[in-house]
Amino acid sequence: MNYVSSESNELIKKMKKLVHSSRTCRKEGQTVAEGIHLAKELVNHPELIRAVILRKDALENHEVSEVVSVLPIDKKKFYEVPASVYNVICPVEQSVGICCLIDIPKPAEIKPQEDWVFMDDVQDPGNVGTIIRSALASDVKNVALSVNSAYPWAPKALRAGMGIHFLVNIHTGIELSELKQKTEDICLVADARGGESLFNDDWGYSADKTIWVFGNEGQGVSREVLTLADKVLLIPLNPAVESLNVAMAACVCLFEQKRRRLSKK
Repeated sequence: MNYVSSESNELIKKMKKLVHSSRTCRKEGQTVAEGIHLAKELVNHPELIRAVILRKDALENHEVSEVVSVLPIDKKKFYEVPASVYNVICPVEQSVGICCLIDIPKPAEIKPQEDWVFMDDVQDPGNVGTIIRSALASDVKNVALSVNSAYPWAPKALRAGMGIHFLVNIHTGIELSELKQKTEDICLVADARGGESLFNDDWGYSADKTIWVFGNEGQGVSREVLTLADKVLLIPLNPAVESLNVAMAACVCLFEQKRRRLSKK
């Protein structure tokens, strides 16, 4: 195992840039995966790992020690650092003490007749990561994001996904029109400003695949996206509640879709 004691080390400087800039992540094709959930999932994707950074006391944690012992990578990729250096590259205050520098995986091709989630300018990386997690939880394995959405492979979005990113096909910087053309799916748009009731409308019972669209936290889906909708759906709320957080709304919609499909079976 290597030992790094200085913040001026080139690896540490690089990881610091990645932690603080999603633009750098996009440009370099790399990101920082922090925490035990991501490390456990990376056991299954060792080809992505470029370096594993361990805080000096990290191996005292049983989970960290166990993961390190089974990571199928060259020991030369492990680096131990003092807490002062680790804190420079760690994107959270409370960490178990393990960060991985990884390559961002390439997305698979867009195929017809597969379910998708499309994020239309969703800005918060925490929301992006949570929506990706909810997508897979509801059996949707493909996610696409507009060019102005938060970068899904930024460290904060990765943490919110808790390892799910590596199990989902993720496309960035894509237009909904292109996705709809390539998949030939039914486009369902969730819009808090109006639409047919999510619970009353007759949808989701067929074998047809869908693209679920969720919009910006403040403005909702754009007018251009609305013109591409085959159906606009509204989550009926108690009048005392104006709207739901976009990640929560996505979860409600996606699991309503799953419920309807299961009820048909």
